[in-house]
Amino acid sequence: MTSAHSINRLTVVADAARAGRLRVRLIGELDYDETERVRSTVAGAIERWAPAHVAMDATGLTFLDSAGIRALLECRELAERAGAGLSVEGVSPIVHQVLSITDLLDHLGVTVTAPTEVP
Repeated sequence: MTSAHSINRLTVVADAARAGRLRVRLIGELDYDETERVRSTVAGAIERWAPAHVAMDATGLTFLDSAGIRALLECRELAERAGAGLSVEGVSPIVHQVLSITDLLDHLGVTVTAPTEVP
């Protein structure tokens, strides 16, 4: 008997806040199977470091579906509830296109430039 098992297709890394800035790197595919890890990582990092701004580094994000979009919106809500801003930085052309079609570029503070490094 074979059962389907979800494999992590997304790496989520939260770097310590520097000068009130938290960077969350997303590497791989952000779809339904990965949304809870993104939300819980962001929630835990916000609780731990209380940043003034959360930068979602999407430089390595290769896929984004509707569930992934919802996860980004929920992360924005988490940041706002904590009094922080949120931006999605360094998006690839395909992720940019998805967020453009859904009219979320401004809402998520999307930039195509590389994110600021956090040591």
